[in-house]
Amino acid sequence: MSLDDLPEDCGYNKVYKHQWKTGNYGIGLSTINQINAMIEGKWGWHFEPFPDMDYRSDTWYEKQECIISFESRWDKYQTWLSVKEVN
Repeated sequence: MSLDDLPEDCGYNKVYKHQWKTGNYGIGLSTINQINAMIEGKWGWHFEPFPDMDYRSDTWYEKQECIISFESRWDKYQTWLSVKEVN
């Protein structure tokens, strides 16, 4: 599966009420596929930069956190309990 196969209302920069702060700076395609196969509701991910993020740095992406969000609280907890690695 590719990112193009996600439903239109799911994916990058789709932000919903129930949020999981992953503690990681990225999300892997295998994680995206796992979540997409597991839940039926709307969901997405976005990134929140840390205060010390510097876009001029070669490792700027390490200074952000991936937030996965869900329309359904049930989907959030089901994913949180089932997904072992986010990146």
